[in-house]
Amino acid sequence: MTNRVIDDVYNHTLTAYAISAAWELGLLERLDTSDRPVDLAHFAREHDLDGPSVEAIARGLAIAEIVVLTPDLASATPGPLFADTWAKKGFFYWLTRGCGDLFRSMPELVRNDRRTGDQVVRDYKAIGLAARDAGFSYVDPMFYKIIADRGLTHGADLGCGSGERLIKLAAQNPAFRGIGVDVAAGALALAGDSVEKAGLSHRVSVVPGDATRMEPRPEFAGVDFVCCFMMGHDLWPREECLASLKRIGEAFPAATDLIICDTYRSDLPPTEPHPVFTLGFETAHAVMGQMIPSLDEWTGVLAEAGWDRADVIDFDLPPYTALMHLTRELPAT
Repeated sequence: MTNRVIDDVYNHTLTAYAISAAWELGLLERLDTSDRPVDLAHFAREHDLDGPSVEAIARGLAIAEIVVLTPDLASATPGPLFADTWAKKGFFYWLTRGCGDLFRSMPELVRNDRRTGDQVVRDYKAIGLAARDAGFSYVDPMFYKIIADRGLTHGADLGCGSGERLIKLAAQNPAFRGIGVDVAAGALALAGDSVEKAGLSHRVSVVPGDATRMEPRPEFAGVDFVCCFMMGHDLWPREECLASLKRIGEAFPAATDLIICDTYRSDLPPTEPHPVFTLGFETAHAVMGQMIPSLDEWTGVLAEAGWDRADVIDFDLPPYTALMHLTRELPAT
């Protein structure tokens, strides 16, 4: 009998794209919320989509038991792996939409004569959406608890992505003000649109800025906490990270709290099973020439950066991800 492993690798690669497409087109949400089988032809007509294409996407999901299709392929219901897929859909979106061009271009990108520093193209709007989805479920509740427990009301989010954390904090607390900072135009556009749609432009602003080279600005003067989600590795290697953390402290002189949540290097042996996201994350950043520090390396550099460790919280999902809460005493005025 032919070994099916490589055939399954091929088919499940298509499944990864099908998950992203089904989420973006609304099919996953319909399956999650519907109390009856989803009529695929009706769904296609309702959303002005090509019917055979929707059916093909559903087949890509069915081959991995994410959905169950009727024999005539007319309707779909959630399958045995649907709940896990729904929980992890953001990671697939990061892989196929956010980093799709990067993985497609790997043969060119690993050639030394092509590694000019600006060779990698990623969709930062898609990455922001993917990170927002993962953060809602796993990381954000702990972050919001820290902000509430510490009584913090004026925050800056470096690498703000969609801006969703600042929007939620502002929606919960009428006294809250926030500043989203990002270097990527796509992320800034996404965050700006999200803030405007939420009706919070008077309390949440979005400005361009590079977390690795932060400089003081008048609007930063009153910020009492700074946070950085899923891009702290961009500050590395070590000496550059140390310098960047010190610049952040200087750029936000009133900030008493620094919260960094990031995925760290797993150091898993290559033959061990890898959880979702880990291999994709580490491969993408190797191709980009970006170091991923271990948790021990993070701990070492934070101890020298002028911040005191308050807590480090490890998460199972995203795997090998920690929220590092740091504080500092400000000089008396």
